[in-house]
Amino acid sequence: MNQSKSKISFRRSVIIYTVLTVLALIWMYPIIIALMKSFTIEGLNNYKYVLTYEKINYFRVICNSLIIAIVTSVGVAAVTTLAGYAFSKMHFRGQRFLFIAVLVCLALPVAAVTMPIFFTLVKLKCIDSLIGVIIPLIAFNVPQMLLIVKNYFDGIPNELLESAKIDGASTFRTYRVIMLPLAKPILASTMVLTFVYSWNDYLVPLLIIRSESNYTVTLAAQFFMASTYQSPLDVAHLYAAMILLTLPSVIIYLLSQKHLQAGITAGAVKG
Repeated sequence: MNQSKSKISFRRSVIIYTVLTVLALIWMYPIIIALMKSFTIEGLNNYKYVLTYEKINYFRVICNSLIIAIVTSVGVAAVTTLAGYAFSKMHFRGQRFLFIAVLVCLALPVAAVTMPIFFTLVKLKCIDSLIGVIIPLIAFNVPQMLLIVKNYFDGIPNELLESAKIDGASTFRTYRVIMLPLAKPILASTMVLTFVYSWNDYLVPLLIIRSESNYTVTLAAQFFMASTYQSPLDVAHLYAAMILLTLPSVIIYLLSQKHLQAGITAGAVKG
């Protein structure tokens, strides 16, 4: 009986790993092709060409995207932990209505609100500035991350908060001393996901940014796409640019993967 169960378990593992391997290869295929194409003709000189390209400053573009992604991640983490704590552990009039209103924003496409966002930022004098990109990105990322954080907070026992209240802790002190330390896994996951989403966003920077000095990585790619089909060398330069522009985001994601997995696992266990 045990042998038959072990055989079934082994076959199931083989099937699962085979499927996962195939999916991984499908996902990695474009990346492998991009790497191979980026080294064609001139090899590493293709990357040197991108780094010294006259029309766009690679390091300034990377710095702009890093500032936007980091500030957006911190802003979203601050808003979602406070709001998640309020929606999960506090009771106030209109609580359910407000939470549903936030969730409705998940179904709202970004393109549908581009004009209101643009005119609002014009009045705030934030057009063609990094802060003008950060504000909408925080607003767009909060609903999804709030749902994740709120569900995580729901799994934290209310007895911990009641004990703190008995000891005389205020609402904010309870949030700072008890909830935040317990929320480190989900907080890390939220910041990593927000960072990746903000780094890859194209529509908001396209709407707000005007000067090349404020360009993000998603906008800078157009400089290398303009002459893509003129020669094989242009194609190699394009692939090298794509690799270099996405490399910082990939590195940060890989370095923080452990924290991301820990947050997702903790949320699943608590759920």
